[in-house]
Amino acid sequence: MSGYSGIPQPLASYSVVMFSKPVFRLLIACFAGAFMLVEDSWSFEEVESVVVLANANDPDSLAIANYYAKKRGIPQENIIALPLPIEETISVSDYVVVLHNPLLDVLIQKEWVRAVKDVKPDFMGRKRIVAGLHSISYLVTVRGVPLRIANDPELLDSRMQNLTSQFRVNNGSVDGELALLIGPVNLSMTAFVPNPLFKKSTSTTIGSERIIHVSRLDGPDVRAIKKMIDYTLEAETKGLMGRAYFDSGGPYDLGDEWIHSASKLAKEAFFDTDSETTKRVIDETDRFDAPAIYMGWYRQNAYGPWSQPRWPVPQGAIGFHLHSVSASTVRSASKGWIGAFVMQGYCATVGNVYEPYLEYTHHPEILLSELLKGRTFGEAAMSSNPVLSWQGVAIGDPLYRPFKVSLDEQLKAAKGNLEDTYVFLREINRLEAISGTEQALVFAENQFKQCPTLPLAYKLAQLYSKSDDMEKAVEILKIISAIDIFEVDEVMLVKEIADFLNDQDEYKLAVELYETLLNQNNLSKIQQIALFENGSKCARNTGNIALSLDWLKNAENLKNND
Repeated sequence: MSGYSGIPQPLASYSVVMFSKPVFRLLIACFAGAFMLVEDSWSFEEVESVVVLANANDPDSLAIANYYAKKRGIPQENIIALPLPIEETISVSDYVVVLHNPLLDVLIQKEWVRAVKDVKPDFMGRKRIVAGLHSISYLVTVRGVPLRIANDPELLDSRMQNLTSQFRVNNGSVDGELALLIGPVNLSMTAFVPNPLFKKSTSTTIGSERIIHVSRLDGPDVRAIKKMIDYTLEAETKGLMGRAYFDSGGPYDLGDEWIHSASKLAKEAFFDTDSETTKRVIDETDRFDAPAIYMGWYRQNAYGPWSQPRWPVPQGAIGFHLHSVSASTVRSASKGWIGAFVMQGYCATVGNVYEPYLEYTHHPEILLSELLKGRTFGEAAMSSNPVLSWQGVAIGDPLYRPFKVSLDEQLKAAKGNLEDTYVFLREINRLEAISGTEQALVFAENQFKQCPTLPLAYKLAQLYSKSDDMEKAVEILKIISAIDIFEVDEVMLVKEIADFLNDQDEYKLAVELYETLLNQNNLSKIQQIALFENGSKCARNTGNIALSLDWLKNAENLKNND
């Protein structure tokens, strides 16, 4: 991907079928064929079988490990602290010497792994397992444990000489290697290993007994990581609440197909959903309130709403931005995407530490599909990852089940506060899909009386419009004109409402809303330009040509003052 523009064309040539038949057979024999079939039985409690890996040289790492274990009820003895480098990037040799081998020894010593070791290490010095099983539900690496392994041309596997240069590397994510810690002796660090759990909704599959589910609690600082842990637990208790946003229009059709499929899943789950399908990207000029689910591509670094650390994000939010190096670092809130997601409060995300190539990165539609089934983030992340010993990393509590609480249970627990607004929106969508607009309208009217919020007002007005009752639609939206100050995530929702009124020939009210919006103190330059330009059209419709021209002039001045 490299911005995926770095992939030589055509992209399809880098699917598994790119290999010649002899090389393909070699990969299958070396990577997948060494696994054995086992029965699907997690007979242990997930929480008690979580192993947490921390850096003994980093006090923050130990603090996070202890905080997470206490919050989740994980036994203290499940924390393993190894003396590790504090840098995010580690060499292949250091990975083997200070992480791979010591961790394997400790896991065997503590009987998390029951194994027969090979008599000698492999050519890189890794201790390997001839036969073995583990009883680890999840291995959780925390901030301080190195994130990625740098490429070392001197330690490339000679068996991989026939691979194209793009795959003749041994760099990758630390977590991707740890997932294969007790894998068969002939697994190579060069290129990737096909994931036997990919697209599987069960652990009954070839290789399941030799795969460790790995997830990471990491981010720019300790405070943000602790917030992620807290938000996860709270969201799991009450269920995920908010809207869903999808941004396709990326450089390759395959990635767009994934985003489109994920959008369809959110709509089928009755989330209030917005989708941007053109080449423009979602930015500050789009509605973006309560982003419980965001999936998009293709920008190298977080921008717009995601670059604002105080942007309101629902507890438990799921974030995904597809880019080659979205996780080249997780300690920065401005480089890549993962750090920015964590700083804002997103609780579950995935990314790449180096160039993965499109088909070998996490598939967002599978990730969301598995979560919607009620699976944990750890399971969904593994199921959506086509390859191991490669570039992928999953950030979040692997035990997190965002859809553990059903929509019906959320409705029973609703108290009519602001966050319940988005539960009501889902139910309105469900009623409209199953029973029709009339039933949805009755429910929306009742909820609006208890919870008169902007999103509900807009939804109710849209339902009235569908019922050809614009008088009631306008009456509902008039309450907005009494509001002088809007929150940062409300501004573009109100703009959308103003445009809705303008489309219904309610020009005067639309202009009033634009005037209020333009008096806000929290507007970015791009927002001001959009408001002046769109407000100008509404002003022209009222016959106020002077105001229309004045707003257009203001927009041009802003554009010219770069």
